[in-house]
Parts: sequence; structure tokens; C-alpha cells
Amino acid sequence: MIRLSFKISVTMLLIPILIHVPGFTAHSIDQDNTGTVTGRFVDKDGHPVAMLPIFIAPLEITSISWASKVYLPNDFLLLRRAQTDEKGQFSISGIPRGSFYFGTLPYNVDARLPHDYEKKLDDFLSLDYAMLHPDYIDVFMSHNFGFGYDDFEPDVDILSLNVKGITFYPAGDAREVVFGIEPGSNMKDVVVTVQPRMRVQGRVVFKDGTPLSNALLKVQAQFSLERGRRSSSGTPRTDSNGHFFYYLDKERDTRIYTFSVKYQGLEATAKPVKLEPGDRLAGLTFTFDSEPIAPKPLPPKTKAKPAKSSPKETQETQQPESNEAWIVNPANRHAYKRIQCKTRNDAIAQAIKEKAYLVTINDAKEQEWLSAVFGYEFYWIGLSNGENETGWQWHNGEAITYQNWLPNDYFSETWDANERKHVVATFADGKWYAVSPKSVIVKMTEFAIIEKTDIMIKTSLGKK
Repeated sequence: MIRLSFKISVTMLLIPILIHVPGFTAHSIDQDNTGTVTGRFVDKDGHPVAMLPIFIAPLEITSISWASKVYLPNDFLLLRRAQTDEKGQFSISGIPRGSFYFGTLPYNVDARLPHDYEKKLDDFLSLDYAMLHPDYIDVFMSHNFGFGYDDFEPDVDILSLNVKGITFYPAGDAREVVFGIEPGSNMKDVVVTVQPRMRVQGRVVFKDGTPLSNALLKVQAQFSLERGRRSSSGTPRTDSNGHFFYYLDKERDTRIYTFSVKYQGLEATAKPVKLEPGDRLAGLTFTFDSEPIAPKPLPPKTKAKPAKSSPKETQETQQPESNEAWIVNPANRHAYKRIQCKTRNDAIAQAIKEKAYLVTINDAKEQEWLSAVFGYEFYWIGLSNGENETGWQWHNGEAITYQNWLPNDYFSETWDANERKHVVATFADGKWYAVSPKSVIVKMTEFAIIEKTDIMIKTSLGKK
């Protein structure tokens, strides 16, 4: 790691920063004690690199993968972000004293970020941390709204950084340069040289040509060395047409790569390809020998608030609206759908309107399928402690044949067991947790999964 200039190194833990320095934003920092960095980004031939998202971040953020140095939504409030202009120029101000990473982000980073991640983080920061179990905080912060490191891989590598005629280089395989800045000082005319990262663009389809849309893949790359073989893996997401990008580590030699993809027990391997350092390969196609499997649905949308409206209009406009399709589980031929809801009662009302019920989970295979399709989030499910003291029962009246509980004290809540009337599936591997109406988790649960056995509907696979 290269340090340009600093005198004080700071150790920063994510939760204390978020509490005491919310958003790492300018309004929370004394501008007299901050610095500014200005300069430009160029490629190896000296041409400007335009519209590139860049950042300056604290040297130590606990939720970052130190192997990849990839920043996730929970870290973005800590970044000083900017974008180069058409001439490759940039300016980042409000940088507090300490040691920082200087790096780049994906070109379409804003499109990748969850639309409501800032609000959810603000809600989280408003909680009383004295009432929360440390494991709960760790789970929330590491969950990152269901995103992984491969969702935010940068598109370029930093090759060097030049300040006043002195050139600095990232250490080893790092993609960032580390530097520090004194209070009130400015670093001008910084020149950062970058190059496109090695990557492969692939597409995944089923045997009938249907693309694997909006799904989390496991991709593996292998190549031979003089002594054995080397492999790397990642979990990129496909887009609506089944395309994905997989980034490779820096290589100095030509290699013959073999790429394979896996998804829900399916696997496909492409023919070996030769890649030079810095190559960008497009056109790899992977075909699963299977009928289409339902992809993970897109996040639900909500209607925007009007500028001025009556209370009745406001209530109707703010009502959640799901844009998701029913998805059929081939194992039991039941249809499932994720909905956005304000409360559990709201979820039940929406389910009844659709002639459905809050989801019933009968065995481990159904639980695994739900997690694979809908991902990990706080979801209302159909299990509740009967209003007439009948004990735990499912919303559709079925008997309980399977249980997937978290410990009662997992989130360190003090509510008596008799107060815990309803159940949510959590982002802790989809396990269930019973909640009191007063639980903070109730306020954080904005989604539900509903189910119906009448599948004479058009599914997401286009069948009836």
C-alpha cells in the first residue's frame, strides 16, 4: 500500500462512524479541517477518461472485503464520491484528516444501488442500539440489501497516481492507492492513470433459449500453471436478458481459461479460451440442459407522492404497488409472489384480494426454493400464534410440519414469549423469528410472500 502523505492513521469501525458521522457527508464535517483533491483521470495513452465514478474512502471500514476492496451499499454513506467530467477532470472536497483509499466504482453504480438504501440506513441509525444484540447489528450491516461484492466490481484498474512529478503505484493486486491529507490542505493536478479491467461477458440460457434473468450465478474460472491449476470464483448477477460480467484478477501472462457457471444445481461449461492481459471477452454462452427455472423477481416499485393532495389521495398514492409476477414452484405447483406492505394486516388484505394467503412453508426444500427465488430479507410469513389461544398455526389453516426458528434471544429483544404473536423470515439464512407488535423488526419488515394453490394464472415463465 502506498501512502502519499499523512501523520495520523485512523482506525474506524463502521457502526460508530455511522452514528457519529452520518453519511460521511460535508454537512457533518467541519470544513475548516478538511482537504480537497483535484486532478484528472487518463488512460495509458494519456486520453481523458470521462464520466468515471470515483471515490475517496476511510482506510478501514469493517464490512469491506479486504481481498477485493469492493464497497457495498452500507459503505456508500462513508464514501466521498465524485465523477470525472468530459475532460476526465475531478474535484473531491470535504476530506477529513486521516488515511484513505482512492479508487473507482462501476460506471452504472447509481443504477445498481437500491432505490431506498439511504432511507433504510437512516431508519436503522435511529434505533436504540442499547436494545439491540451485536449479532443483529452484524447481520443487518453485512446483509447489504441482498447485494454481494460482485454487484459492485469496478470497471477499471488504477495503474498509477502522479503528484508533483512523483508517481505512486498500488501494491500487488490492489486496485486503489492509499493516501492521507492534512487539515485544510489541497492536492492539485493529481493525474490518475487507469486501464479497463480484464473481464468476460457471458450469457446464460436454458435449453429452449429462455434466458436466466435477474439471477445470482456462481462463476468459476480455471487456468493451468507450470505447477498445477489455479481457479477463482464469483457470484455475479444476470440481467433481464441473461447477460453477466465476470472480472478477472490482474494477469501478466497469456492464459487459457475454462469458465463454468452454476445455478440451483444446474451447471454448464464453455469451451476453453485464450486471454491476453487486459483482454475483454464477449460472447460466451452457457446453456443449461433444463427447462426454465424461475428467476429472482425484481424489487417492487412504489408510486410517487403527489406535490399536493387530499389525505385520501395521499393514502391511496402511498399504498405499495407490486410489479412482480406469480412464480410457480415446480415441486408442488403452488404459485408464490413477493409483495410490498406497510403492515402484516396490509399483507393479509393484499393476499385475500389475490385469492391467496401468507406463505406456508412445509419442508426444508420449500424453504430453500423460496430463499433461492426471493433472496434474504425480512418477510412476513403465514405463521402466527392463534388469536383464540390455539397455538401456532399457518394462515391457510395447514398443520405445522416443519420448523426453521432462530433462537428467541437472537435479536436480544426483551418481549415475553406470550407477546410474540407473528413470524417473519429473516435475512439470517431465511430462518424464522417470532415478533411482538412492539418489536423494531416489525417496523423494518416491508415485504411479505404470499402463496396460492390455484395456478390457473399466467406465470413468469409464460405458462398457464
